[in-house]
Amino acid sequence: MESCTQGLPAQLLETSAGLGWQTVEARRYADPAVADEFSSGSDRLLLVLVTGGRYRIESRRGRSWRRAGYRPGSLGVTAPGHVSVLRWRSTHPDPMESLHLHLDPAAAGGVVFPDALTLHDPFVLAGARALGAALHSGAPSLYADSVAQALVTHLAFGVVRPRRAAVKAVVPLSESEVRRVEEHMRARLAEDVTVDELARAANVSKYHFIRAFAAATGLTPYRYLRRLRMRAAAETLRKTPYGVARVAAMSGYRSAGQFAAAFRTEMGVSPAEFRNSR
Repeated sequence: MESCTQGLPAQLLETSAGLGWQTVEARRYADPAVADEFSSGSDRLLLVLVTGGRYRIESRRGRSWRRAGYRPGSLGVTAPGHVSVLRWRSTHPDPMESLHLHLDPAAAGGVVFPDALTLHDPFVLAGARALGAALHSGAPSLYADSVAQALVTHLAFGVVRPRRAAVKAVVPLSESEVRRVEEHMRARLAEDVTVDELARAANVSKYHFIRAFAAATGLTPYRYLRRLRMRAAAETLRKTPYGVARVAAMSGYRSAGQFAAAFRTEMGVSPAEFRNSR
């Protein structure tokens, strides 16, 4: 992925590089209390979520300045290819932190995106926070990319009216396409699965795949895969003496804790409770 933030005067604390995410790159920064003028932009759709501190930020494009007060939960969005001049000053002693999400705009197919120093949108806020939590936990690509594509679609069609022809209705995947995707998932239960490979299994565009799959099954690919994994894990717990850590690895989870949380969400009980109820 090609993306950049030019001259950002901040310390990088965490990045999704190495997690295998394909349609979003997440970076968490510690921001200085004072920042003089610098240029900021990205060749992708840049969404910034303030996660700590309070400050007065100013943005200039051309000769005019825009001003806003930022606090935890504040959002800003920069359209792909746009570069702004920014400066800020802290208004509170709390440490300042922010989450930068570089999103692939191709998921919305050439729509004109919003460009705003402040954005008030509950869906975008929830999605950005979900990706921040996913970054911290090292969530798999299928989850992060699904959330990222939902964010891009919402920013394109839910925040502003797109300057293009009306969007066509989603055509669900056929039964044979869903079957091919499920076969691929079952063959990779212990591995990280990406949107790209599932779309290839269905022989459809990755930008069409998530919505088409959900329209056909009623579940996102991530939740469908989780259901397959948990059902297979339940059989393993029922039929073998394997410990929870081993079953977690067989189910594609990096930790027993993440696996146990997913198992409880899907099955209603913990792995230990399920095994003891046999």
